[in-house]
Amino acid sequence: PSPYPRLLFHGLRAMQLLSSLVVSGIMCYFIYHLRDEHYPIPWTFINLLCISIATIASLTVTIILYNFTYLPPKFNLILNGLITLFWFLGLGLLSMSIATTHVLNKACTTDIWNGSDAAGVCRDYKALWGMTLVGSVATFAAFLLDLHTQRKVTKRGIYAMPEDDQDARRLNDLKTTRVRSEGYDAPTEETEASTSVFDSDIGYHSRYGD
Repeated sequence: PSPYPRLLFHGLRAMQLLSSLVVSGIMCYFIYHLRDEHYPIPWTFINLLCISIATIASLTVTIILYNFTYLPPKFNLILNGLITLFWFLGLGLLSMSIATTHVLNKACTTDIWNGSDAAGVCRDYKALWGMTLVGSVATFAAFLLDLHTQRKVTKRGIYAMPEDDQDARRLNDLKTTRVRSEGYDAPTEETEASTSVFDSDIGYHSRYGD
């Protein structure tokens, strides 16, 4: 069993996964066309592509640990802490790069952007910025959840044993208690046989005066 609250844990992870898929998809689309037209790839795009892929990889590893072994809150805390930094870095770089064009303040129409292609790029940038914001906030919220869970399972520095380990310890204690309370009885037949031989030997020596 996991110490995480199930609904909140999976809800935040779903938001992380959705935002990472959208951001990585848009970045692959932009980078493909920039390379096709021999334009340099901005560092903002590289950062967003790397962090979105890293988030997907992190979610994959941690869900395997969650389902098949045990997901330590401290391990997840470190992962989400590092990922949060790069998400907010990417959000800051993206906000700076689109600040001069005022993409977020304008409607994505052909009249404003003088063509359907430019209007499509406007919509892509808005989706990219929005999903980057969602990814940043969701990952930061997941980091706070990890921090709360880590503090909960370590009560003032004392490790709190997971529920499955507690059950195993209770079962072992129960078996030990039963063994100690019941003990081991000496075999009755062997005791009687030993007593009978001893009595016969005494009778023999008494009879013949030895």
